[in-house]
Amino acid sequence: MKKIILLALFSTLAMSGFINEAEIKAKETAKENNRLCKIFTNKVDTYKATMRNDGLAEATLVSYEKRMDSYCSAPAVKAEVKTIAEVTGEVKTLSNSKEDARLCNIFTNKVERYESTMRNDDLAKATLISYKDRMSSYCGTSSVKS
Repeated sequence: MKKIILLALFSTLAMSGFINEAEIKAKETAKENNRLCKIFTNKVDTYKATMRNDGLAEATLVSYEKRMDSYCSAPAVKAEVKTIAEVTGEVKTLSNSKEDARLCNIFTNKVERYESTMRNDDLAKATLISYKDRMSSYCGTSSVKS
């Protein structure tokens, strides 16, 4: 009975989504790009030192250089992050001015708190943009700071 309960507990924790798969994938891709950049940089340097003087050797060198450039300058894969406005089309506003003032206050506080504690990644930036969009829809564009 204990084993069943432990199995259920661990499977629940594993499936609950505490791990952001996009961030893990971006880190793994960045590591792989870094590894391949080093490999092709070494390959280009070695090949230039021992290269023959013919068209095939030059084509091989160009191929290595293209791959080196693509891996060395490749940014980490970014998660496709969409703002609320992109997903729903437009941020909906309420016509009640009292409710707008209340929501303006809520999102203003939310933006200030989030900016002071946010991580430095694309998902956090998209969340902040979403909060600012909602804040501007309730407060008006004049009160939103970029």
